[in-house]
Amino acid sequence: MNVQTLIIKSNHPDYEENMNKQIKIKKKIGGGSYGLVFSLDNEHVIKIFKDSTLNNTILNETNYLLPIKNENRELIFFFKFKNAKKEHNYIISLYAIGLIRDKITYENTKFDENSYFIILPYCTPFYETHKILNSPLIYSSNGIKFTLEVMRRLLELSEFLETKYDYVNIDLHLDNFLFSHKSKDLKDLIMIDFSIIKKNFKNKKYNVNNNKYYIWPNENNLPLEYIPSYCISMNGLELLFGHNRLIEFLNKDFINYSLKVIQSKNKHIYNIFYNGLVLKITTQKFIKLINQFFTNHISTL
Repeated sequence: MNVQTLIIKSNHPDYEENMNKQIKIKKKIGGGSYGLVFSLDNEHVIKIFKDSTLNNTILNETNYLLPIKNENRELIFFFKFKNAKKEHNYIISLYAIGLIRDKITYENTKFDENSYFIILPYCTPFYETHKILNSPLIYSSNGIKFTLEVMRRLLELSEFLETKYDYVNIDLHLDNFLFSHKSKDLKDLIMIDFSIIKKNFKNKKYNVNNNKYYIWPNENNLPLEYIPSYCISMNGLELLFGHNRLIEFLNKDFINYSLKVIQSKNKHIYNIFYNGLVLKITTQKFIKLINQFFTNHISTL
């Protein structure tokens, strides 16, 4: 499918600003609530945003935890920081921002003329690289070690966003972390989705529930800074016990059961998960806790 576009902002020589460009879309490779992602013929991808056009998009962050209709926090972020240098393999590179000049329909999704899009490098999903979606890692010391290494990497990426840009990403499930450079090395795992980031206003609290996002807690008056550690701990439970099992039995009883199993394996790892799930630890402090394990207790595995 060929699509006529207008490039608004560019960080890549293939896309010239303020120029019309025909882009050949190959196939859909992903998507979610805020847009669909398609591969292009140059190892790039295009994410076309749903309900986000030149005329209706809100490009100022509202006070709500989740974006309201037509509020596009990913565009807010990329418009603001589009000239940033390559971020040391922490967040995905932006190649271009633009508008599609045609009305297009893909399956049941319609995109209006002047819908926004972004162009990014192609990266490989976590579970496509490591085929362990429903292969519980709790039964091997190497699996537990790998789980903690993944958690540490996710925390490093979250800390980078929080400290450099003063944003907190609360959409931290593993689907939103991809490998660059066709690598399997965790140092090449990067953050790729900024649809549900939130400016980190100190002392502001939110009511959070997991009806929409299974890795979220159910908690009222929760400081934003405690959410990432909880979400990343839930990703750890997913790796240890399997995605399907986590989804099927997700409740406090399952979390308590999981903690008991972990405690029976290793008290130091139990301490990590307990602190991550208790909703009282920041990203920075949680990283220190995991690093202390690797420094002082890795031999207990």
